[in-house]
Amino acid sequence: MKSALRPYLEKRDFDVTSEPTGGKATRGALSFVVQKHAATRLHYDFRLELDGTLTSWAVPKGPSLDPGDKRMAVHVEDHPIDYASFEGTIPKGQYGAGEVIVWDNGTWEPVGDAREGLRAGKLKFRLHGRKLHGGWTLVRMHGREGERQEPWLLIKERDDEARPATEYDVTVAEPKSVLSNRTITDKATASPRQAAADDSKRKKTPARRAARETATKRARSDSDDATVEGIRISHPDRVVDTTTGITKIEIVNYYLDVARLILPHLAQRPVSLVRAPAGLAGRLVFQRHAGALKIPALREVAAAFSPDHEPMVEVDSFTALIGAAQANVIEFHTWNATTKDAAHPDRIVFDLDPGEGLAWQKVQEGAELMRSLFEQIGLASFLKTSGGKGLHVVVPIAPKDGWDAVRELAKKIVEHMAATLPDRFVAKSGAKNRVGRIFVDYLRNGFGATTACAWSARARPGVGISVPCAWGELGAVTSGAHWTIRNAHERIEERGDPWRGYAQTKQSAAKAMKAIGVALGAA
Repeated sequence: MKSALRPYLEKRDFDVTSEPTGGKATRGALSFVVQKHAATRLHYDFRLELDGTLTSWAVPKGPSLDPGDKRMAVHVEDHPIDYASFEGTIPKGQYGAGEVIVWDNGTWEPVGDAREGLRAGKLKFRLHGRKLHGGWTLVRMHGREGERQEPWLLIKERDDEARPATEYDVTVAEPKSVLSNRTITDKATASPRQAAADDSKRKKTPARRAARETATKRARSDSDDATVEGIRISHPDRVVDTTTGITKIEIVNYYLDVARLILPHLAQRPVSLVRAPAGLAGRLVFQRHAGALKIPALREVAAAFSPDHEPMVEVDSFTALIGAAQANVIEFHTWNATTKDAAHPDRIVFDLDPGEGLAWQKVQEGAELMRSLFEQIGLASFLKTSGGKGLHVVVPIAPKDGWDAVRELAKKIVEHMAATLPDRFVAKSGAKNRVGRIFVDYLRNGFGATTACAWSARARPGVGISVPCAWGELGAVTSGAHWTIRNAHERIEERGDPWRGYAQTKQSAAKAMKAIGVALGAA
């Protein structure tokens, strides 16, 4: 048990914080607790008693009774059993500084073997709490088993306890502590006498002194730093975008919120990083290799992707994603091939880049015209905003043809559009060439070329986001930066997948080449 609690003990200075250090396992039914925690950002800590400790997840938006809401739940360090009754203030400068209340508690029962479920990444269980009841599931997302900050999803099962989110939000309807009947706000404004009474309940004990002696090191938070799900964020209040006042911690929190959506687009692809260490007004750094960056869990990919250079990198885990944001990464650009097969791309990307002053309606019409051409040559296409000025049209293909052949297909498609509709499209780059027209960039389809990943923020004033859209939504999109990190929650919380069917679309580039009159040639 001591080894299980080591990460917890090492992160805290028990001469300063009144958090507990131990506790005995309950007899009979297993306990659970959900604590509302106003740390760097408000979140809920979901804890299940198992093997003498509280197995814990941080749930940024809290639990939902709607089975359609898949809530991000970041697996964090185990906590001691006594933490289940902890309410109070974690002092400034300590790990997780802020107010804590016990939002819900009760007992839980696993459906099947709980330990096996945790190992397999799918834990089903029933809750018997004051607010939460019925069946639930925790599902591990794509990532590496055992990584420091595993991303999971907390999902309500469809049963009599489920309720639609449009009708009822349990975190809003029942905000108070089940122990003190106070809210986080009440805690934050409690009188010194009340705060002292809370702390007097948790005086230091010999066990706490022993914990201090056995802890080999502790990560002491700098008062100017913040901590987001176990990762220390330096200079959180530094302004990144002077046009909006967007700060570093806002960008970190955006990637925390969107992790479950962006990670599938990042996984198994070499990635290039755009960093803004001095903000958007300073010099931007486009980085293909790890170099001197110390991003936790950043994975190096096979040498086939860069045989004559340093290894390229892959961001395939929650820890690497948030660690990259801490390292001032704004944009994530991915290859058109996966790390499984460096020689054969599995998508074609067309970047619709409008000339200066071109009406947005013309960009929308241009995207629809491209979609129509793709349909004529037998290709399904998918749409996303670029996060900048234009739109991206993505065509998934079976990874069978080589880079040169796929790039030639992309080139011929764009040249055909420019020749057929020269008043709308141009196939040559350069500001002078695209005045009043759209340059369709096909050069992103060569070996080593990259495109801003779906859900990536963009290092531009306003910090727009590249967001997947259904074709039927195009008319309502007002610009390439329709969504920014400031209004991203509106899109993240929407139901449904605008790219439904993308992963199952394995279409032939060779057939499309023949349809457009291009010889396949040697790959």
